[in-house]
Amino acid sequence: MDWNDLRYLLAVHEGGSLASAARKLRVDAATVGRRLTALERAVGVRLLEKAPGGMRLTAAGEQAVDAARHIDDTATTLERQLAGADVQVSGSVRITAPETVVSHVLAPHLPDWRERHPALRLELLAATQVLNLSRREADLAVRLFRPQEPALTARKLGDLSFALYGSKAYVRKHGRPKLEALREHVLLGYDDSLSQTPEQQWLERAGNGALFALRSNSRYVLLEAARKGLGLTVLPCYLADGVPDLVRLSPVDALPTREAWLVVHPDLQHAARVRAAIELLVDAFQREAPRLRGERP
Repeated sequence: MDWNDLRYLLAVHEGGSLASAARKLRVDAATVGRRLTALERAVGVRLLEKAPGGMRLTAAGEQAVDAARHIDDTATTLERQLAGADVQVSGSVRITAPETVVSHVLAPHLPDWRERHPALRLELLAATQVLNLSRREADLAVRLFRPQEPALTARKLGDLSFALYGSKAYVRKHGRPKLEALREHVLLGYDDSLSQTPEQQWLERAGNGALFALRSNSRYVLLEAARKGLGLTVLPCYLADGVPDLVRLSPVDALPTREAWLVVHPDLQHAARVRAAIELLVDAFQREAPRLRGERP
């Protein structure tokens, strides 16, 4: 048996189909099918069977998946530990962070980072979902909440202030809004995937039944809609301050403050390239601290 074929079985089980496994493993579905056929021939038993909506494990398949998970976990742990043992500030570091943090907090410092560590290659992933650091989906993460996973190490990077924003044209037409009377205004909010964020919760309470003309999972979409006069929305100050036609319509202490946390797996935090990337992130947040807190220039 080729032990590598167990990866294909595990991917099909987790994704439910050959197509989803192919996307995860970055191969085509035909390759997945061939590897599964080879695995079943090698062990002499059926591992998968067709079911409504996808593929289903047989009893033997369930045993094989349990073994595949164990092997995959062991290999991932070994890879992470070996990666954490390097001593050269070179190679690749994958960093995941919210899109606006990547573009407005980290990206402006890339030339300086390149000058300080020319052999270090950074991958900046603007992700809306939380990537799994234990599975090496990323080496470092910037999250806007304190992580609860006991296996990870976290360090606070700073505070992020939010405020209510609208366009100058909207204010001229509807007047400057009173925070206790937002129900009289048109609001732009976040969709279900971000409904539990402090900024959306505040907007729901302050709106108290107001019309939401637009909901989106993108702060850029909400910013542009507000800039065009569609309605009022809550945005991070570092993103909205200074945007032409936008006006800050609330004090920052009227809204909840978010915390930015740097998260890393302990097996990686002592690697030279990861330590260097951590220093770069900490430095960027320190330099941007006044803007992140919404302090006026």
